Amino acid sequence: MNRLWIAAAAVVALSVSMFADTVTSATGTFSAFVAPTVSTTPVWISNATPPATTPTTFWNDASDDSGTGGSHLMNIGYVLTDTGGLMGTTAVLGSDTVSTDLVASGGADPTAFNFVRAATSYNISMLFASSGLDTGNTIPGAIGSVFGYYLLSAPGTLIPVYSNIAGTASPMGTKAFNPSGNYGFYTTVCYSTGATDCETYTTSAGNSGNNSGGAAWNHFALFQLASGNYVVGFTGQNGLFGEGQGDFQDLVIELSATTVPEPGTIAIMGLGLAGLGILGRRGFAKK
Repeated sequence: MNRLWIAAAAVVALSVSMFADTVTSATGTFSAFVAPTVSTTPVWISNATPPATTPTTFWNDASDDSGTGGSHLMNIGYVLTDTGGLMGTTAVLGSDTVSTDLVASGGADPTAFNFVRAATSYNISMLFASSGLDTGNTIPGAIGSVFGYYLLSAPGTLIPVYSNIAGTASPMGTKAFNPSGNYGFYTTVCYSTGATDCETYTTSAGNSGNNSGGAAWNHFALFQLASGNYVVGFTGQNGLFGEGQGDFQDLVIELSATTVPEPGTIAIMGLGLAGLGILGRRGFAKK
């Protein structure tokens, strides 16, 4: 009987993982994530002077944001591992850990990725936000950043999830997330107090708005956790030094599967459990 329960648990686990949304990208693949250390992160000098060295992994770039004790080790690698300038703040992943990240050749961030919809519903939550363009930071009266998603079948229709985002160092605002088809994410950033200086950046559908100068250096990064959850990071990195200096911690969002399976998952689980029940009855009959 113990073996029957173990097998049943395996069927449940397999059923859930079988229907997890998958990631597609023409330029990036998942590779092992190595926790960053202070010794491998370039020292941030100033907005006018690039870091002295170039890291081999984009998520370990220097940041012009200040963390604990004035440290500039504030890239998303430190956000996700509670180290560097984020040491001592709320650990945004809790007991979870990063397993892989989506990177292009040469260690850069992929230019495009999106999600292929399966049967798993999700919760979405903001883990961290640090940007002078978020509400309540360095531009008084500015329109806060917006984070949301769009369906690949209708990329021009943007569906906000978080609006007027304020900087936060603690996870907050968990919401249900269950799009009706394949999807990507977007962020709209306004660079002044009015709505006439805004740009929308997407994970796979290009950029649009009236501040095209920022389009070349605002991008997304994608990570997968040991639990199977996804983390999406967005950067509004310094535009003077090109793509190689993104910190990707302006907005950090986690996508986590809910604990309640959807109908397709339940059907698979039911078939598996029915089969196990038959095997159990046969075993009982033999006894």
